[in-house]
Amino acid sequence: MAQELCGNGTERRRRRLLPLALAAALAALPFFTIRAEAMPASVTQLAEVLGGIHHLRTLCGTNEGQLWRNKMIEMMGTLRPAEAEKQALIKHFNDAYYRYRNAYPNCTPTAANQADRLMRDGHRLAEELAASGLGR
Repeated sequence: MAQELCGNGTERRRRRLLPLALAAALAALPFFTIRAEAMPASVTQLAEVLGGIHHLRTLCGTNEGQLWRNKMIEMMGTLRPAEAEKQALIKHFNDAYYRYRNAYPNCTPTAANQADRLMRDGHRLAEELAASGLGR
C-alpha cells in the first residue's frame, strides 16, 4: 500500500531505494564492544528507528518480512553489547515497535510518510555511527 500512496515515479523509486540505503549503512558499522557508559545516544535512537520501521513498513505492505528485526540483530552482533546494554537496546526496539503499532493501526499516507522519515533518520544515524569508528 505504501507504494500506492506515492504520487509519481520518482517518489516510488526513492521509497524503494531508502531501505537499501539504510541496510547498506547498517552493514558499514564498525565492530566494537559497547558498554553502557560508552553507548552513544545514536545507538539507542537507531534501535528505536528500527523498531518503528519494522512495524510501519510491514503495515504498509512492503513484504519485507523480518528484515528490520534482522537488521537489529545484525547491529547488536556488530556492536557486541554487554548483556545489560543488549537488553536495553532490545527494549528500545520493542518500545518503539509497540508505540508505532498503537499510533498507526492502519496504513495511511501519514503512516507511510512516517516510515519514510524513519528510514532517512536511520540511514543518517547508521552512517554517523559507521563514520565515528567507535572502539577502533
